[in-house]
Amino acid sequence: MMGRFDGQGVIVTGGSSGIGRACVLAFVREGASVLAVGRDAERLEETRSLASDSSRVELLIADVGVSEQARGLVEVGIRHFERVHVLVNNAGIAFEDDVLALPEDHWRQTMAVNLDGAFFASQEAARHMVANGGGAIVNICSTDSLQVESPQTHYNASKAALWMVTRSMAHELGHLGVRVNAVAPGETDTAMTTEELQDESFREAYLKQVPMRRVGQPEDVADAVVFLASAEASYITGVILPVDGGQLTGTWYDPRNSPTAR
Repeated sequence: MMGRFDGQGVIVTGGSSGIGRACVLAFVREGASVLAVGRDAERLEETRSLASDSSRVELLIADVGVSEQARGLVEVGIRHFERVHVLVNNAGIAFEDDVLALPEDHWRQTMAVNLDGAFFASQEAARHMVANGGGAIVNICSTDSLQVESPQTHYNASKAALWMVTRSMAHELGHLGVRVNAVAPGETDTAMTTEELQDESFREAYLKQVPMRRVGQPEDVADAVVFLASAEASYITGVILPVDGGQLTGTWYDPRNSPTAR
């Protein structure tokens, strides 16, 4: 059975868990060879062990918050696969700091990983893709690219900026055969959100904002990423696709009329 990415090389950052792991596994199921990038060797090995064909998963220990390492991802991908067809910028971090107490190092770390790393990896990938007939870049943004969540000024800013990088690169590179899109997950059940989702009051309050009344799963996001990277989306570039159960559609004017969250 043919997969949508048979013979293609894919790079996924933050591939050791959560959304990144789900993306690695989904691309492998679709026939791709994948370079899973992360900082935790043990968890990357676990990702590989879960793949439907572990022989098509290569691992790279790297920190995309270091610009040289972000740029170097593509060279490693080329070494493994000869050509990189898809780059998924998923690696991200967040701190729970209010704006008055936000330390400078948390601001800089957030921007380094969420924005700078994605840009420099994309720049190198785009250079390679333009020289080799095109490709697709998918950035994992957030619903916080499009709305404010507090206290998350630094995270909101990094993801909003990544969305603008997505649009700008799509505009500049479209005529050169490189498509650049983004996915905006809402609250998704990953290691980053485990603690808050286990808090019943938080979970209930959040689900009241979600028309579909459930938390997203990493596979929900991975399916959207695979679609945007595939030939099925060959005429789509410069878009952000919310995967949020409808959260961004609005709020109940009168909360007394809001359906009960399950």
